[in-house]
Amino acid sequence: MGGRDVRVLARHPLAVFVALAFGWSWGLALAARALGGGTEQPLLFAAQLGPSLAGLGAAWLCGGGAGLRALVSQASRWRVEPYWYAVALFGPVLLWWIAFAYIAAVQPYSPVSTGEFLTFFPLFALQLLFGAGLGEELGWRGFLQSTLERNHGVVLASLAVGAIWALWSAPAWLLPRAGQAVSLAPFLAFAALCLGYSLIFARVLHGANGSVWIVALLHASESAAEPTWRSAVPSLGANPLVPLVHAAYVAFFALVAVFLPIGAAARRSSA
Repeated sequence: MGGRDVRVLARHPLAVFVALAFGWSWGLALAARALGGGTEQPLLFAAQLGPSLAGLGAAWLCGGGAGLRALVSQASRWRVEPYWYAVALFGPVLLWWIAFAYIAAVQPYSPVSTGEFLTFFPLFALQLLFGAGLGEELGWRGFLQSTLERNHGVVLASLAVGAIWALWSAPAWLLPRAGQAVSLAPFLAFAALCLGYSLIFARVLHGANGSVWIVALLHASESAAEPTWRSAVPSLGANPLVPLVHAAYVAFFALVAVFLPIGAAARRSSA
């Protein structure tokens, strides 16, 4: 690719990223629904990788080899304060425990299947390597958040990333499945969570010296913690109060993320 082509694309990084991420993921999701059968799950699995593949592609198309190396360097930045590892690995597990414990306190006794907690570890590994962790975060926080922050600041950039993240996920919520009606309300609730989590993840990104690796760990842990707790406490898994408590603490930590100051060193690390 010539230098002139890179300069042209560099003026429109958001459009490049969105075209790559949505083209890949939506195209595969639509193909999966159309073909069905044994091809559906592999195609949906591949679609999940769209944001990170788009982040790598957009970094190269808009910044050439230097842009790609910068993104990979940010993604592999593992030397951070140890407490960020504790936050990333155990924070979501603890918060889901709080949600279930709160409901259990006002509901009849609910037996806990302790063996189900062990499922967290394989779920976490799968999410980290092939799902919400490294499958998405090179795109959301690695490329898109850092790119948008240059002109719009942390909060507006985070909200924009959250909105794009929610829209990217729309096929999983709105494409009809056999025997199931499509409802807009669950998708809107999910979109609100995306905005909240985007604010939280951006704050963690800055606090952890711009490490996309830490945010990937956090995202994977969150994605694995919820199904683990639902299977471990089956009598509360379908309780509608649980997602409300979950949404309440996401909103609380999102507000903390908005008003907690971000140091100049952390800002420079994500530039």
